[in-house]
Amino acid sequence: MWKLSILLTLFLFLNSCTSETSNPESSDGPVDSRAKSTQPVANGSQEQKASNNADTTDFRIAFNRFFQALQAGDTSTLNEFIHPQYGVWFIEQPGAVPKMTLVGNIQSFKREYQNRSFLSVAEEMKKCNLQKEPFPKFSCDDLNYDAGKTGYSKDGCFVWKPEKFVKSGYWNYADLSLQQVKRVQTTLPLVKKSVLHTNTSFEFHFGYIDDHWRLLFAKLIYPCSA
Repeated sequence: MWKLSILLTLFLFLNSCTSETSNPESSDGPVDSRAKSTQPVANGSQEQKASNNADTTDFRIAFNRFFQALQAGDTSTLNEFIHPQYGVWFIEQPGAVPKMTLVGNIQSFKREYQNRSFLSVAEEMKKCNLQKEPFPKFSCDDLNYDAGKTGYSKDGCFVWKPEKFVKSGYWNYADLSLQQVKRVQTTLPLVKKSVLHTNTSFEFHFGYIDDHWRLLFAKLIYPCSA
């Protein structure tokens, strides 16, 4: 009889343990996979918003913003295109040799041409619809402003690779100190896009630095004038 009592007690004990471990409300049980599928999924809207707020890598959009600021005389926006460390070098040729001026604020620059501000460039550049292709060939023999001939084999506003400007060597003939020349040479590898406006022959050379397109060099030289 006592053996039967022991067996009955053991059976009740084991049955109690099985009931506890199979309880779905237990906090130590596995997470229901269906609960995972009901969690909200990020739709990327915040990431997209951040991307829209960042300065675009699309050069055409950035240049249009630069050109519109020039036309509007918006010096605040123009200064955003000047990097605080590298500045912008203006290249002119008032005489036989080029002159280069480093500027950190667009309002401080005065052109050799009649001591005018940079904003006066807008009077000579009324439009600039970028065309992505190599710069057209130029010849002084074909230059005749009175006849409307710019000297270029094709007119317009062109954007292309900067290799030609990088190899031009204006800084080697300008009245710059050795330290200034080294500074120019440090900036040159940063240039990624070059823009030519054939009606004036002006050139603008940009680099992409710190997530912004920056104007690093501006060549304001009238061809065949030396």
